[in-house]
Amino acid sequence: MADKITYTLISADSHVLEPADMFEKRLPAHLLERAPKLKPFEGGSAWFIGDLDPVPLPPTARTGSGYRLSNMAGVDAVAYEDVLPALIDPAERIKAQEADSVDAEVLYPTPSLWDAIKLLDDAELQLACVKAYNDWIAEFCAYAPDRLIGIGKVPTTSVEDACAEVLRCANELKLRGFVLDCFPSGAKVGGNPADDPFWEAVNETGLPVSLHIAVGPTANTMPESGPTPGMRPQMAEAVLPMVASGLFDRFPNVRVVLAHGDAGWAMHWLEFNDMYYLRHRHLNAYTLKDENALPSEYIRSRVWFTFHHDQTAVKNRHNIGPAHLMWASHFPYDDSNWPDNRQQATRVTAEAPAGARDGFLAANVARLYGLPGYEAGFEDAALKEFVPLVHY
Repeated sequence: MADKITYTLISADSHVLEPADMFEKRLPAHLLERAPKLKPFEGGSAWFIGDLDPVPLPPTARTGSGYRLSNMAGVDAVAYEDVLPALIDPAERIKAQEADSVDAEVLYPTPSLWDAIKLLDDAELQLACVKAYNDWIAEFCAYAPDRLIGIGKVPTTSVEDACAEVLRCANELKLRGFVLDCFPSGAKVGGNPADDPFWEAVNETGLPVSLHIAVGPTANTMPESGPTPGMRPQMAEAVLPMVASGLFDRFPNVRVVLAHGDAGWAMHWLEFNDMYYLRHRHLNAYTLKDENALPSEYIRSRVWFTFHHDQTAVKNRHNIGPAHLMWASHFPYDDSNWPDNRQQATRVTAEAPAGARDGFLAANVARLYGLPGYEAGFEDAALKEFVPLVHY
């Protein structure tokens, strides 16, 4: 894939499907008996992981969108042999992108599988599974690295394991970011000093860290089956403690992506955080290093939001920060419109001026992940292009 890519549409949040033999091929021999195994289950296929409930493959793995699934009566299970080849084969993934008129995708793993793996009381197996996935996704993306944007999983077995794997993903595997399911120290909230070595490693790489729906030892990072319009996703609860702890001051290269949560909800959240801070900062509950800053200013300069069906965010882009909004297809999950995602992306961003729209649809993702032609990233002024939400 030597031809230079002209990016006009990039999905900031799409997914792959872990191959049935990924763990079998990549785990040490002494762990194979305990490894996750894909087996037939209730008319489809499911991962069997320790003593946990089976984890079925997502039904949309055979359709690429919930809309198409809704037209298939009685489809409640999907067998591995029926999944879209684009989910496990990089050459087929490029074909699926071309059918969708999408130039590139940021690729996430299957949330339900990893929600189960992190519940295992087996740190050795957990770490080996994470390394196996990171090796596989790096090989997958090497087929077309300008179009397949791989992000590595962060092990949550210990801070030391997380640091080592972050550096391996960045330096050896050449992945472009990380997805974090749980704070490596086991802390329930962000900003715990015990996690500082992890954030220092992230800061060294300069690569973004994604939170997908939620973060925590038992948090469900898989999107809920039912819609929750306007609701704040669980991962948002991790961000304010990160601000309050001074994490963003200590580690100036740390950037966070809130994935699969849309962004329209964030306006009131940001406004409320600022107002609460102004009224209660005398109690020292939140002591910001920059005494003249507000919490939302930290968030709106260091946090990015993916959005899909969210015209509210587009219309209120200056309240959130235009450079911090990135369109996502969510392929192949329920809210994907594959193979018509370009039409959906064009409609949802139609009212924005051309420069902002280009950012939402491609340039913001390209700058954040340092894609070819965008290695310089963002200008500082662009990162701070947002209006005040409260007044002193």
